[in-house]
Amino acid sequence: MLFFLVGAAVLLAINGCDAITTDFDTNLNKTILAEVAEVKSGTKDAVTYPFNTTDVLDIRDNSKINDYFDRLKEINVNSITCTFTGIPSGETVAELTISIPSAGLEVKLTDIDNATQVTLDVTPQILDAVSKRLIETHEITIGISGRSTYAPMTLSTLMNFAVTVKARVLD
Repeated sequence: MLFFLVGAAVLLAINGCDAITTDFDTNLNKTILAEVAEVKSGTKDAVTYPFNTTDVLDIRDNSKINDYFDRLKEINVNSITCTFTGIPSGETVAELTISIPSAGLEVKLTDIDNATQVTLDVTPQILDAVSKRLIETHEITIGISGRSTYAPMTLSTLMNFAVTVKARVLD
């Protein structure tokens, strides 16, 4: 028994506090608002209204992560889900592109109705690139652009990043 306790103490001394970590799941959420103005593009039969906006998701806005901010070891993005609202009944967003240029993410969606929810179909490599960017810089810039069949409106895109976080428990 004494051998076990001495071994554990030596292991803790060698690894320091890094040996004591916690893992937890949480969501990083960002609502991005895109103003769709009455600036027409297209032909008379296929009038659409373009929009383009960016916003920044900062991990410090999540209180659970912020509690461990100075002790973060890993952030792993498991999935990215988007929910679209603000689209009047009977109208659609004909084309919509979601991008995170710093991670190489670009996803094109079509025919979005109000309350549509989509889990982005991205490769594990893209999820890893987003994860790496979040742990290195603590934020990412998200772009939303496209064309709507209706204006004026404010398109609301709720970005939900399901993440697993690993952090040291003690400093």
